[in-house]
Amino acid sequence: MKRTKLVSLLLAAIMLLSLLTACGSQPQTPTSQEPVQSSGDTGNSGDTASSNSGSETKPEKVFSLSWAPAYDEEHGLTQAGLWADEKIRELSGGKIGFDFFPGGQLGNEREVFESIQLGTIDAAFMSSPVISGFSDVLDGFDMPYLCDNDMDLYQEIVNSGIGAQMFEKLEAETGVVGISYLINPGRDFYFNKDFNSLADAPGIKLRSMESPIHLATYKALGFNPTPMAYSEIYQAMKNGTIDGFEDVSVSVRAVKNYEVAKSVAVSGHLTAAPVFIMSKKAWNSLSEEEQGWVLEAGIAAQEATKVTYQEQTPLALEFMEEQGLKVVYIDVQEAKEKVQPVIEEFCAQSENIKTIVDYFNNYRAEHNK
Repeated sequence: MKRTKLVSLLLAAIMLLSLLTACGSQPQTPTSQEPVQSSGDTGNSGDTASSNSGSETKPEKVFSLSWAPAYDEEHGLTQAGLWADEKIRELSGGKIGFDFFPGGQLGNEREVFESIQLGTIDAAFMSSPVISGFSDVLDGFDMPYLCDNDMDLYQEIVNSGIGAQMFEKLEAETGVVGISYLINPGRDFYFNKDFNSLADAPGIKLRSMESPIHLATYKALGFNPTPMAYSEIYQAMKNGTIDGFEDVSVSVRAVKNYEVAKSVAVSGHLTAAPVFIMSKKAWNSLSEEEQGWVLEAGIAAQEATKVTYQEQTPLALEFMEEQGLKVVYIDVQEAKEKVQPVIEEFCAQSENIKTIVDYFNNYRAEHNK
C-alpha cells in the first residue's frame, strides 16, 4: 500500500482516537531531568521527557526524536512525544521506540532539520517557520487567523487532504518525510507596560521570530517587530530593549517569562504550526507495516498536543491573572482586517501559500465553519 493511502486510512481513524482519548488516561508522567537551554523558538525550559518513557526493555529499533525546547509535563510537545512512543511500542509489541532529545541537545531547529535531511537525526517536532528557510511548502499553515484559534477545526482541515498533499511536496523538495501535523494554540502578546487595545501598538518594540510572515503580521498590527533569539527575551524585557513578545501562554508559564511582563493580550493570531517529521533514511529502514505504525504514532502525537493545550491554555491564563498580570482580549475582527493585506501579499508571492489559504477558506465556507 502506498504511503498516501496509509495516510488516508489512518486519518480516518482520528475521530475514534479522539473518543478513546476522552475516556482514557494519558501516558505516565516522565521522570524529570536537568533542562537544557533551548536555542529554538517554540517553547521553554523545564522538566523533560526521559528516554524510553520509563520502559525497562530496549526496543530493537530506537529512533531519535528531537525538539528544540525542553518542556515540562504540562506542555503539548512533551505529551506528543510520550503518546507517540507509547503508541509505537504498543503496535510493535515493544520492538520500536523513540529516544527523546529535547532542549536543543542535538542542535537548534535549523541544524536539526539539516541533520534530518542527512539522516543523522531520525525525527523531530519542528515549527513551520523554521522549515520556511528550506521550502515555503508549509508556510500557508502559519498564516494569521487561519482557523480563528479553533484547534478542533484546524485538526479537521489538515486531516481532510491538504495536509497529505503538502507533505508530498515537502518530501519532493527537501527529502524529509512528513508524519503528522501537530496542533498548536494561537499565540498571545505579553508586554512590560500597560496595554488595552491595538491602539496602543504603535511604538511598541515587539520581539518576533525571524519569519517574514510573522514580521509582516506584527507590522500590520501596528507594532515595531524586532527579530531576537528566544533565549534573550527575559533579559531584553527586563532592561527595556523590547517592550513585548508573543508566545503560546502555556510556554510563557513554563519558561517564566511572565515574570518580566505586566499585561497579556489574548490574541490567537498565529500558531507557528508544528509538524512531526522524519528522515527518509529512518523511514526507508521500516517495513510497510512498520511505516503504518509510525503514522499511527503521528496521529497519537497530534491528538496529544490538542488535548493537552485545550486543557492547559485556559489554566495558563488564569495563572497569569494570579501572578498580577492584566489580561485583556484584543478585537480579533479589527486584527483580521489589519492583517488581510498581509495574507493577500503572501498568497500573491507563493502558490503553495495560496493553495493552503484557499483550501482552508473554501472548506470553512462549504462546511459553514
